[in-house]
Amino acid sequence: MLSPPDLDDISQGYPPFEERDLPDGYATRLDLYRAAWKKCFERIENIVNSLHAPLIEEIIRGVHRAYDDVLPGLPYPELPVLAILGSSSSPSFVSNIANRLESDELDESEDDDPPSRSYVIHIQPSDCNTIMSAMKAIVTGFVDHPPDGQDVKRKVTTSLANYDIELLRVWYGVLRDASEGPEPPPQLVVFLHDFEQFDESVMQDVFYICSSHVPHLPLIFVLALSSPHPSFIHSTYPQSTLSLLRVDTFTIPSGTALLENVLSKTFFDLQFESDVMIGPAALDFLRDFFCRNSSSLDGTLLILQVAHMKHFDEPLTVFVRDELLGTSFAFLSSLLSWSLDPQNVGSNGDSWPISAPAGLLDSVAGAREEFRSRLRRSKFAFGIMRRVQSVMLGFGYRSAEANKTPLEMMSACLKGELGREGRYLGTMTRKLPDEKCQTLLRELEAYLQELPDQLDEVREAQQRVTGVIRLAEGSQIRDPALIASELGDWLTGYFQDHIVNLEDSRLWEIWYTGSTPFPSEMINPSPRATVLSALLQPHTFLPPSEGDVTPQRLPIWKLPDTSILFRRYLEAGRMINVYDWYESFSQVIESQRSHLGPEEVENGAQDEEEWKMHVQARFVRALHTLDLLGFIKHTGRKADHVMRTVFDMPE
Repeated sequence: MLSPPDLDDISQGYPPFEERDLPDGYATRLDLYRAAWKKCFERIENIVNSLHAPLIEEIIRGVHRAYDDVLPGLPYPELPVLAILGSSSSPSFVSNIANRLESDELDESEDDDPPSRSYVIHIQPSDCNTIMSAMKAIVTGFVDHPPDGQDVKRKVTTSLANYDIELLRVWYGVLRDASEGPEPPPQLVVFLHDFEQFDESVMQDVFYICSSHVPHLPLIFVLALSSPHPSFIHSTYPQSTLSLLRVDTFTIPSGTALLENVLSKTFFDLQFESDVMIGPAALDFLRDFFCRNSSSLDGTLLILQVAHMKHFDEPLTVFVRDELLGTSFAFLSSLLSWSLDPQNVGSNGDSWPISAPAGLLDSVAGAREEFRSRLRRSKFAFGIMRRVQSVMLGFGYRSAEANKTPLEMMSACLKGELGREGRYLGTMTRKLPDEKCQTLLRELEAYLQELPDQLDEVREAQQRVTGVIRLAEGSQIRDPALIASELGDWLTGYFQDHIVNLEDSRLWEIWYTGSTPFPSEMINPSPRATVLSALLQPHTFLPPSEGDVTPQRLPIWKLPDTSILFRRYLEAGRMINVYDWYESFSQVIESQRSHLGPEEVENGAQDEEEWKMHVQARFVRALHTLDLLGFIKHTGRKADHVMRTVFDMPE
């Protein structure tokens, strides 16, 4: 392994692996991380957008047709309301709809008439504490932003109140009259974010007021609900309010099916190759976090990003894309110096098989190609297994459903632990009757045709499946058992040979996170325990001084002032006398003075009065620090006492 030169400018604040890092390794890995994560993020973004696109089109079309498809014969017009369920799982979904409405985009191939122009405002729960503030937010949201961009000044004495809906009605009348051509009248769209947080009584009045001005004011309410269940509106609002509304519900794709779709098309798709392959440890943590804590796409992206950041801690990840590091001069110079050093060559001559720089670089390139090939074969075999399993379930064979969820099967595939499932599917294939075997062959052929045929793995499987199909079609004396046995044997062998543990590859840690534990403390930190540990043992958090080997437990006079005061804090009762607290603190400072010497502690204090002022200042600063952290509570009963807020301490 290369020995990096002693450079002072290599990330002095980045200690991990510094002794075996490459020249400019930290900066290089940071650039590679950004490129790798950008590639992964753009892929996930495209997948999510493709999943959301049909629903977004349906919602936009529902907004434009809100006042077209009206049921005739109603005693009073209804207020159109579109409820988007599960918006918390994808916060960008609602913003994409608003942007589309403001840009007036619609698929004109399905709509002969041009869509109505939409004016959009966004209302938050904090804007609707009262009915007056709610109506003011709605009215001023439209009126204060005229479409032509001109600021219209109104006289307060001659204008309607800014919370009066009649002001909005007059404004809309002018806007409608100013519209030219055969375009339909514009629509007013109100987005209510976090609808569960709105006050029910306030929203009842808002819906009643707005419904009384329909259709003169074509208001459309879009409700963003975090819950994926549509029962909230009907269980919260009375029938008198619901009778004024025409509610259409739309559910955003969510749940484990969404996560499975995103992961399979990002890390298990042959048509996309990420720079870094996520390992089973990160997948297991992601599955557990998604199912137990938050089923949000933002949380999924955060976990994947942290996994990428953690992966690039390893110095060898500089070779993730190019073994020449983009022809980095510092790297090539260091590599040449290493190869010309007789001490390195002599010490590694017996154990290190590569002694020339070209051989070292060729070894990295060969390891990369070997890992990529093994990964492609594993993904391809896993895709065939999932397709065979789907066909078997379509036949009604419930036993084909593995005891693992699809997400657990992804993790097991990377570990090479799907041997039992592969053998069982092969056994089921051998026992298939002729008609079902033909159906399975056609499904496999269709699946292989969807994949890029320039890959060697796909061509080999296509030739094998095509050979079995020709055997079934060309035999004059057909033996269905022989055909099913041939296909079952091939599937069993293919699963066994190619679904293997990727950590058996050379230099796998460059391109694969593997079983490296996920840094869960970055996602779910423990601030309380960390603060307490830092106050009790600050030497474990502060960098040691040069040449100082810090022991496991320091005497109290060596601790910082805040830690000294906190130690005395733990020895007190529920109420702490501030003066007694100061006296105990000053005793420790006196001990510190005797150990370190007056000149080092007093910082220029010449007499006892200055020394006491110095100690008092240090006490007040430490006291304010504990107060800022919330460890003390002031009480009005005793001015010279404070109350403890923390009692149970970790051991």
